[in-house]
Amino acid sequence: MTSAHELGPLEMEVLGIVEKCGPEGVTLIQAELKRRGSELAYTTVMTVLSRLYEKGALSRVKEGKRFVYSSAKGSGAIKAGMLKRIKAALFQGRGVSPVTALLDAENLSKDDLHELKRWVNARLRERAE
Repeated sequence: MTSAHELGPLEMEVLGIVEKCGPEGVTLIQAELKRRGSELAYTTVMTVLSRLYEKGALSRVKEGKRFVYSSAKGSGAIKAGMLKRIKAALFQGRGVSPVTALLDAENLSKDDLHELKRWVNARLRERAE
């Protein structure tokens, strides 16, 4: 397993794509990167995926001649470490500041806000028990 500081920006973007899209092969991940404005060679994307696999952030399964990549079971620790670094760097560890900054940056719908409210209320109930 790797620590968050060992993931570069491209690795973080690829990890996010795999998280969002689910198990995928190199070609579809490359297409998603292209859709986002990154014109990367197939071999570059393959290398990034292989490194994320070696670092424990992704798992892979061989299907025919290709690998299909998905989030590794331990990738939650990597994401938590990345968030901890961002919080320390940008918000000097101040409580809810990162959350409110993200909420302000997003154009959340009324339904999104109600979903967030339900989540917060559920956490408050858990803590009260």
